[in-house]
Amino acid sequence: MSYNFNTNTILKYLLTILLLTAGCTNIGEDPLTLNIGAEPSAKMRNDIGIEHFLAGRNFEALLQFNQANLADPTSGEIHFNLGLALWNENKKEKAIKHFKQAHNLAKGNPKILQSQIVNKILKER
Repeated sequence: MSYNFNTNTILKYLLTILLLTAGCTNIGEDPLTLNIGAEPSAKMRNDIGIEHFLAGRNFEALLQFNQANLADPTSGEIHFNLGLALWNENKKEKAIKHFKQAHNLAKGNPKILQSQIVNKILKER
């Protein structure tokens, strides 16, 4: 079997790969930890989710953040983390809902209130 690639074909192929992966990349913010004293199950699941997220296992992180959210749906940090994981899964509309919820539940947390992605979303909507 012989393949005949020219430079234009290779460039088109590389551009396609770049465009397909661009929407799935990390947006440059890291997930947030919960404070000491947070609901124990939520804290444990959130911590495990952060480990998965930082290791590039986004789907596993999403599962853990969802479990943390079930344990404590009032945590702005968990909603923020869900937003990050959903954004990386290219589920932008769901991510935006969680980023908005994170802002509403921030309780003064500057990492949420000063987040570039959260503030960008709030300005656009």
